[in-house]
Amino acid sequence: MLSIVEKALLVKLYYKNSESAIAVLRAHRYMKGMRDSKGPITSSALKKMMKKFEATGSLASRQRSGLPSTAAAVATTVEQTVQSMSAVAAHGECSAREVSRQTGVSYGSVWKALRITLKRHPYKLQHKQELKPPDFDSRRAVVGSN
Repeated sequence: MLSIVEKALLVKLYYKNSESAIAVLRAHRYMKGMRDSKGPITSSALKKMMKKFEATGSLASRQRSGLPSTAAAVATTVEQTVQSMSAVAAHGECSAREVSRQTGVSYGSVWKALRITLKRHPYKLQHKQELKPPDFDSRRAVVGSN
């Protein structure tokens, strides 16, 4: 993927070399010290880029169609739900499926929000592991039975 600066250089070379895509690529390779015939872009891709530049006057990527990403909104909802469920749970844990059920967000979206956005692993949602006073008796019983 070419940066905006490299695209601007190619546009400058395009108009300097009489709008010849092959001459532009040859000059670009010479300027960058590339020996092989493979450059950063093909001549057909350069022609397409130039048509887009002439039509829009911009080298930036166009805005994509489709629904906007809801990752941030889902992540905040999931994080709030996880915190409230962890506060209520006995050991400070909750499951991604339960978060999905409570929020109405699909399991896959909850999993992505936990894993990618919040940097948590759905199978390791425990916030802390702490021995509480009632746990000591049960541990002694387990150790004593061996």
